[in-house]
Amino acid sequence: MPNEQRLDLLIEAIEAAIGRDGTLVMPTFTYGFTKGEPFDICNTPSAVGMVTERFRTRPGVRRTSDPIFSFASRGPRTQELCALPVKECFGAESVFAALHRLNAHIVDLGCSMSRGGTFVHYVETAHGVDYRYNKVFSGTVISPNGRSSDCSVVYNVRDLTRRSDADLRRLQKRLADDGKSRTVEVGRSRIMAVTANDLFDTAWKMLEEDPVSLIAEGACT
Repeated sequence: MPNEQRLDLLIEAIEAAIGRDGTLVMPTFTYGFTKGEPFDICNTPSAVGMVTERFRTRPGVRRTSDPIFSFASRGPRTQELCALPVKECFGAESVFAALHRLNAHIVDLGCSMSRGGTFVHYVETAHGVDYRYNKVFSGTVISPNGRSSDCSVVYNVRDLTRRSDADLRRLQKRLADDGKSRTVEVGRSRIMAVTANDLFDTAWKMLEEDPVSLIAEGACT
């Protein structure tokens, strides 16, 4: 079976599971904008996996316009998500905030949250952790109609002088222990799901208990 067909079958299975009333949203993050490269909403490929890139190019899929943390979306909520202003990657008007308001289901498909989970950066930004700080990136964004425009976006980046890389093993364990995450084995892979509300509330509580509970600096050695 061609690889493209395998990816399509996986995407179609996910959409069948969420139903016609659901909206499928996948990350299509790119980082060239932080290096001075233009962000072309329709043509810049996703840098976070072949499934997300395949979904981005499927019929009826639209992409949000954040030049660093964009999402591809198909479903009833797509217009709402794509209309969000581009100001802060993890701010109160970002897609991450919208997913929180909608209490979306966040699904790790075949991977672990232990060292990923970009939604957590939205929690960290809202909480005001001291190991991240705002940095403005400016450049060119090319719209779906081919027009170029200047864009500046605030990215809450991590402090590289500290061990500030994400370590979410404790968060993953807390979610499991509290019965807020669900995990199932599928063949040789694993699917884990948690609601945005449960993930936000649990991560927030952990930051209240220990301000470095979500990064390597706070991990046991």
